[in-house]
Amino acid sequence: MCTMKKFVLLLVLAALCCFPQKTENASAEIGYSRITDENVVLYMDGGMTAAWFTLPYGYYVKVLSVTASSVRVEYKGDDKRPSAKGYISSEYFSPVSETPKTPFPSLILTVNQTCLLYKDTDFSYTETVTQNSTVDFYGTYIRSGGGKYVYGYVSTTSGDKYVGYIPIEAVYEFTEPRLEIEPDPEPEKRQDDEKKEEPAPAASDAAGNTLQIVVIVAVSLIAVSIVYFLFRPSKVRPSGDAAGEDE
Repeated sequence: MCTMKKFVLLLVLAALCCFPQKTENASAEIGYSRITDENVVLYMDGGMTAAWFTLPYGYYVKVLSVTASSVRVEYKGDDKRPSAKGYISSEYFSPVSETPKTPFPSLILTVNQTCLLYKDTDFSYTETVTQNSTVDFYGTYIRSGGGKYVYGYVSTTSGDKYVGYIPIEAVYEFTEPRLEIEPDPEPEKRQDDEKKEEPAPAASDAAGNTLQIVVIVAVSLIAVSIVYFLFRPSKVRPSGDAAGEDE
């Protein structure tokens, strides 16, 4: 009996090993979503309480997962710069079927003065950034007090690298990148439809009316002929015959 239980247990373990186990590190990337509205904010949390920065209009984000209220996305990121993984509201979810050629903006800004870089949304952790450092532009952020900042990947003149916020006046003047959305082209008319010509209704009706008239006339002639042969007057007898009857 004990041997039988061991045998059954081995069968169960072997069956479990045959099925691949789901791992948390499995890629959940779905595709891309386009930023089709102004002022779409990327949040740090799924509850969308910690605003990160505003995404540039017309560009894209990689879609990692979708829920009823939010979409987890990845913005930028490669072997030269870190990605920003956060959340956008599901109302701004505009998926595209193709892989965009230019998903993210490419804009490098130059720092025009020594300034502080803020490393968190609370603006409590800072680093000093010297003039002529560069900023790989990610987006913009406006604090509740009204100050506007550039969020990006900063490369300092000393070789240090940070991600964070720099006052917009601390970089040389620039135009915020945006990728205009072209309207969908009108569907082209099929060549077959263009070549196809509808028959002239007037000519068709005229031919039908003529045929009806011909049929009516023919039937009328036949009817008249039949009536004529049925009711034609008989021949008048000769007068001699009439005289003989009187005798």
